[in-house]
Amino acid sequence: MTKNETFEDIPVEQPVVYVRQVSPETLIAEGAIPADAMLPAGTKLYAVHLTDGRRIAVMDDRERAFAAAVQNDLTPVSVH
Repeated sequence: MTKNETFEDIPVEQPVVYVRQVSPETLIAEGAIPADAMLPAGTKLYAVHLTDGRRIAVMDDRERAFAAAVQNDLTPVSVH
């Protein structure tokens, strides 16, 4: 909270989203990435999911996935 914020300025509840690592192979199998996509070996991807399981974003960096959620007024939590 900054000096100028009051408790009324802080949202009571922001929607929760789940961030988890997902393999490129999974995304290809689901049709989210073209089968002929050229990804570097060892590429790690991180999916952002709504609580009902719908994937709303995929990022190539875990911190970026969390930051994108926060920037969109969502509360990210990690899923392993």
